[in-house]
Amino acid sequence: MTLSIETTTADHTDPASKDEAKGPSRGSAVTVKLAGEVDYATAPQIRTAITEALEAGGVSVVHVDVADVTVLDSTGIGTIVVAYRIARDMGVSLAVVNPNRFITRLFTVVGAEELLAEPTDTFTAKDAATAN
Repeated sequence: MTLSIETTTADHTDPASKDEAKGPSRGSAVTVKLAGEVDYATAPQIRTAITEALEAGGVSVVHVDVADVTVLDSTGIGTIVVAYRIARDMGVSLAVVNPNRFITRLFTVVGAEELLAEPTDTFTAKDAATAN
């Protein structure tokens, strides 16, 4: 049950979020990089890291980088989904980035595919055919 969390912040301009008078909205992009096991035992650490990022203010985007995640259970997914909803209510975009095929499939199966930064074709006709 080990988890490493690294948080980085960078300036961010979101051209999609544009005010006619002011131009693209600006704010910080925070990346919460997870490495290791994302499960029942480590979910509170993830919750704390994302909460601190959101409460810092001036954040327009939160990326949850899962490239180095080795285990992801339902509690871990649930923690990220709740963070997504809270961020959305605060007007902050939250997306899961760098998922491997297994993590992509998990998010798709539980109906949380909208959290993935990149659209996925995890369940194409080809995949369905090979699954049988």
